[in-house]
Amino acid sequence: MKILAILAAVLLATLPAHANTWKPEHGDKLEFDVLRDGGPLGYHTVTFSRSGDTLTVETDVELKVSFGPITFFEYLHDVTEKYTSGKLVWVGSRTKNEGKWKTLSAQAVGGGLKVASEAFNGMLTGAVIPSTHWNQEEMKQAAMFSTETGEMLPMKVTDRGMERVKVGGTTIEARRYDVVSDLTASFWYDAQGRWVKCAFEAEGSKIEYVLRKLP
Repeated sequence: MKILAILAAVLLATLPAHANTWKPEHGDKLEFDVLRDGGPLGYHTVTFSRSGDTLTVETDVELKVSFGPITFFEYLHDVTEKYTSGKLVWVGSRTKNEGKWKTLSAQAVGGGLKVASEAFNGMLTGAVIPSTHWNQEEMKQAAMFSTETGEMLPMKVTDRGMERVKVGGTTIEARRYDVVSDLTASFWYDAQGRWVKCAFEAEGSKIEYVLRKLP
């Protein structure tokens, strides 16, 4: 029995250490500058507020490519998530892409999430984590809930281990996950489980999310 106990301790010690899931405090904010090939493309902010046992998460994304008065590309995406006692109870979003606005709403009903959007109308059950990426638990799922279309997007996640990334004026250790879904991207989370970086390629350009500072 003693040998088994020692063996178990050794195996546990050699397992890769995963970051703790972050529990945002009232007033916490993730502010990313979004770069395209090193130049400014826009911003992506996630703001957290708490009232009693309710957590509200506001995501605001604005990406734009323009020259003078001419806009070549514009993407706007606003999302509101509400959680009660840690459970998702409501999601609402609006998205402007290719000059058109689309909206989505999702309400917790019974044992699932009732979704209404242009791409999907119906009930989702099981683990539903919105694709706002601040929640590291998303990296443990086989699919994520698109806050743009309302669909469950299959995803394959590969844990790449710890890497050094720049946040503000400092360098920190963060765990990298490579995600293959409707978009292939990499996400980094620090030791507390806070989302600190994102990178992907789109139409031949390198897109990078640079966090201004840790909350």
